[in-house]
Amino acid sequence: MLLNSTSLSPFVLLSNQLNASTTYVTNTRTGVSYRGTSTNGIEHFQNIFYAEDTSGSNRFAPPVPYTPPPGTTVDATAPGAWCPQGVGPAPLPFTSPITNVSENCLSLRIARSSGTTPSAKLPVLVWIHGGGDALGSASDQLYQPDGLVRQARFNGQPVIYVGINYRLGIFGFATNKVLIAAKQANAGLRDQRAAFEWISDNIGAFGGDPGNVVALGQSVGASSIGLHLVSYSGTRGVPFQKAMMMSGASGTNFNIMSGLVAGNTATVARSVGCTQDPDSQATLNCLRNVPLETLMDVSVSLARQTRPPFGELAFYPSYDGDYIPDRPSLLLRKGAFVKGIPIIGSWVANDGAWYAQPTSGDDASVLASFQTFILGLSQPSLQRILALYPVSDFTQLVRPNEPATAQYYRAAQINRDIWFTCPVIDFTWQYTRYGGSNNIRLYDMNQTKYGPIFQYMGVPQWRVSHLSDIPYIMNEDVAAGGDNSPAQRALSALLSGSAAAFAYTGSPTTSRGQTLQNWPIAYPDQSRQALSKVYPERLNLYVVGGSQGSGPATITSVSEATSAREKALSWERVIERCSFINSILGEIGV
Repeated sequence: MLLNSTSLSPFVLLSNQLNASTTYVTNTRTGVSYRGTSTNGIEHFQNIFYAEDTSGSNRFAPPVPYTPPPGTTVDATAPGAWCPQGVGPAPLPFTSPITNVSENCLSLRIARSSGTTPSAKLPVLVWIHGGGDALGSASDQLYQPDGLVRQARFNGQPVIYVGINYRLGIFGFATNKVLIAAKQANAGLRDQRAAFEWISDNIGAFGGDPGNVVALGQSVGASSIGLHLVSYSGTRGVPFQKAMMMSGASGTNFNIMSGLVAGNTATVARSVGCTQDPDSQATLNCLRNVPLETLMDVSVSLARQTRPPFGELAFYPSYDGDYIPDRPSLLLRKGAFVKGIPIIGSWVANDGAWYAQPTSGDDASVLASFQTFILGLSQPSLQRILALYPVSDFTQLVRPNEPATAQYYRAAQINRDIWFTCPVIDFTWQYTRYGGSNNIRLYDMNQTKYGPIFQYMGVPQWRVSHLSDIPYIMNEDVAAGGDNSPAQRALSALLSGSAAAFAYTGSPTTSRGQTLQNWPIAYPDQSRQALSKVYPERLNLYVVGGSQGSGPATITSVSEATSAREKALSWERVIERCSFINSILGEIGV
């Protein structure tokens, strides 16, 4: 990863990784050894397979766990292939180009401090990458964990980091009646669970504690965590003990009961010459024999045509009566989920910035920005949304040097709330109401390192966009000219240190016995009267960065803002707007 740093600090990894050496870990339980690399105090073990090659008869099938024969030494010194997706230049300047894809991709990467011993029993942070179930990899330069691992060690709370790959697009989420009947749909989610199970069985050899695993996901990675928590109606548990859900929850996975994914699967099948009944075993057999490049190119083209520009949510987790037994919002309201998991949820100030056109000029263009993705909204609901977000609320955001209208900012805010803010609030509130845990915390990210890059790209209106909190959690400088100033690095140290503290104690607030920040419980009122409310009337969160600085804030359903930070947030009317959006989850299809 290219960084702008030229001096070593506790908060950032140097780009010129000198004096790399070889390091080994042996799993005495399996007899397998792993050869990794050690650089600047961080050891990396990459391309460790947790499941078999997914080509041929394994295509679309649940993952088959894989362990090399005893006595094997695995070369874990370099990244492996990404799971099949569209290849080409980096989607964004600070992400990696996509050049090496293969169906033999169910691997993970591990990072830890040099010298960690098998007896260390350190907390394990497991990263589930985002990308709309269409693109991404644990090896993307956006997800370099060195700074996170270094900061955790500096704080006296060292951790093990694991990033996982899982199948994407049609390869991970194809569906038809045969796959559903065989309980083989949603292979990508099953991949993730298999990776966590490998971690439970093997991370002890790397110095990790299999009884203290934190699921850490962003966007659809966070959505996946929510789906795991309601999987099997909560009857089979989950192989992790804490969760950090960044810009996503199960409600981010729209249209979960619709036939969209099955329809797209059938369309791809016809396009590659599989013309039998789309719900037949013959079609499935045919698709399994289509060459990788052909199936990848056709399915990616369809996804990008219907969900431009990246193909997000053309293939995604859908109802299968097994892993996903019902709409997640209903499972939450039945208490049919895995309980006892402390959760940190979050959103980013301009999470919806990508989904609107800067020239948006009327109500129709605002509605079009999210109707591409949400299929079932009624006309009364659409009109109510427009009324809740009057354009007059957004004229304040227009700047003369930015190519964006007030209607753009209106559409972006609606998208932020529908995609991210309201699903996070609904998930955490219902999880609290129905006995999941009262150890719930929220944060609102108001800072970005991407500002100079967005200026260069000609999209300064994105501001604190989706992805903005990733380099702070990872505690890494941003390549391609990002803002890597001392103030940004200090904020990175704070947020990455909070993640490590959460792994240790279930609270993001303390390190070495010292308070990192005043980060309140989201819903402290656990009285019967408070929990009887369908939607929360008050919530606490931690604001990260922004014009008023980092610190706690309370959001209410009435105008009670007292601090400057709360007043800066009050115009968003989060409680009022999300109460409506979360009342139409049946239409949204979650």
